[in-house]
Amino acid sequence: MRRSLLSVLCCLSIPFLQAQSFQSKKSGQVSNLQKVGIGSSTDSKLFQKTNWQFSIQSIFDEEENYPGNAKALKAKKNAEKRNQHFANLSTQAQNKTLGASPSVGQAFKGNELRTWTPADNSIAISNGGIIISTTNYSFNVYDTLGTAITQNVTWQTFMDDTTLKSMIFDPRVIYDKLHDRFILVVLHGTSPSTSRLLTCFSKSNNPIDGWRIYKLSGNPFNNTAWTDFPTIGINDDELFINGNQFGPASQNFSWKGSYIYQIGLAEGYQGDSLEFVTWNQIAAPDGAEPITMYPASDGFGNSIKEKMHFVHLPYDTSSHVYVYRIDGKLDNPNKTLTASQYAIPYYEICADGYERVAPSGGIDSISTGGSWTQNAFIVKNTIHFTHAAEINGWCGVHYGRINLDSNKATVIQNGIVGSDLAYPVAAAFGYDSTDQTALLAYVRSDSTIYPEVGIFMVDSAMNTTPLQLIRVGDTTVNVLFTPNYAAQPERWGDYSGISRKMNASKPEAWLAASYGANNTRKACYNTWIAQVITNEPAPVSEPVSNENFNTKSITKIYPNPASDLFTLEFKNEKTGKVRIDIKDMNGRSVKLLFEDVLRESQNKISFNQLMLANGVYILQIQRDGKLISNQKISIQH
Repeated sequence: MRRSLLSVLCCLSIPFLQAQSFQSKKSGQVSNLQKVGIGSSTDSKLFQKTNWQFSIQSIFDEEENYPGNAKALKAKKNAEKRNQHFANLSTQAQNKTLGASPSVGQAFKGNELRTWTPADNSIAISNGGIIISTTNYSFNVYDTLGTAITQNVTWQTFMDDTTLKSMIFDPRVIYDKLHDRFILVVLHGTSPSTSRLLTCFSKSNNPIDGWRIYKLSGNPFNNTAWTDFPTIGINDDELFINGNQFGPASQNFSWKGSYIYQIGLAEGYQGDSLEFVTWNQIAAPDGAEPITMYPASDGFGNSIKEKMHFVHLPYDTSSHVYVYRIDGKLDNPNKTLTASQYAIPYYEICADGYERVAPSGGIDSISTGGSWTQNAFIVKNTIHFTHAAEINGWCGVHYGRINLDSNKATVIQNGIVGSDLAYPVAAAFGYDSTDQTALLAYVRSDSTIYPEVGIFMVDSAMNTTPLQLIRVGDTTVNVLFTPNYAAQPERWGDYSGISRKMNASKPEAWLAASYGANNTRKACYNTWIAQVITNEPAPVSEPVSNENFNTKSITKIYPNPASDLFTLEFKNEKTGKVRIDIKDMNGRSVKLLFEDVLRESQNKISFNQLMLANGVYILQIQRDGKLISNQKISIQH
């Protein structure tokens, strides 16, 4: 698809069909794994040891790593992009959106990327305000003022284990609010014999107090494979890790399937031998094999009992999103793994993006990665997910919700013609679990700018705030060594990081993402860490109830629920300034329908209910600032 030279913000919200379900195969057994300690010295000294800063950089042809026809698609789109003229690209144009844009509070430079590429940022923040930020190079701890408690601790130093001689990469970190602990998973090795999932449980709510570290096999089925691209999630009692397996170099890094570890939390926190189950032979209802199944932990850190949902989006192209569900604890002999699929708009993998080259002002390519799931969480039976895919020829943010009660999926797309937006992540950003608002972060680059970081918010009704730039790039990224990789796009990332602060008095999230920067390694990445706080007002202190409703002035509102148009008939009993709003059940305005002076009259107003997401709303009429009527309306698409 040819890219337009106009600048536009694409935003689309579409409800979809009922899910299809089936019973999946299951495989695995309960096993014990011996724990591995991190040394006999006090754990605080671990971060004071001399840092060897050992590193090794390996670059793989990423097009050969994944299944499907992604390579052909990306090559075609790259050819189209390189034939276009970029000199007169305009800057972004924003559409008018509802809601107040969030504010950025504390913000500071985090982990430097002194070796490796890309950064693969992950972040978690505790109720006590301790921040863990990780990259492929290092493990850092900060307070909320940006003060470094530890800085650029390499993974070899963190592990303090001489048996771990291969690359350590792809970190994921999460905060467990129910147990007030951190969990960290990072990979080791890229061969069947060395592949490990280093699974780490903090001994306390302070990561400096030490960790329980376990070595899970990255080749649990002995099928000559190693594990890449992990994802992690938790419920009340268990940790879930999804791993993706690839064959050895002799097999051209062939894809070998995806699997799930289901692991007991209590043993990990206590330092006992782990009990776990492995699930494999996983397939979608239409037979598609999943790659990167993201566990949907609770977005507010609340209780999830004896189940976990996983979101999967195919790497290259699809018109479905898939949800896998494990029911039952790992010691339950009747536990099950089931799957469902939901129709969404057809998407395609992005072509490689562009970045400005300093100081020449030329253009270089940068990898936008695949279209698989970037992250997921659940809030009150609604699953949220993100991924990157093409929008009008450019790479953009795709954000969706799956309502498990109505079995419907809704997706919006947000992008800028002339720029590529990639590696999007989202966090719950409402005041409570009745509010589905989310904060999204992304990285952006194009032929006129260096890689940078931005955010936007999506409210409960899927309205978006304008895109906000929070960290401009300082310079070009030029890491891949020549001559073998001179023609390869620069690695930009496999994922970004975001974490809600669970006990904040108003919605607050912290993000960690990469931007182009110079540090001890020139023309590379730094991590930008930022606190984002909502500017939306708190919900009304009392929930809307039937007793608060006065329908005296409303003659009719029909049909209710509606399938197309709502029609409101009402009598205005005296001349005055009349305002008619649609509000959510927390009293926040969703849409202003009418505001003007209205004489004494009988009136009829219609509006398209398809503009609203499913749910119950309040249609409110005020005259001269005084409430004269409320009416519940039900939206059911």
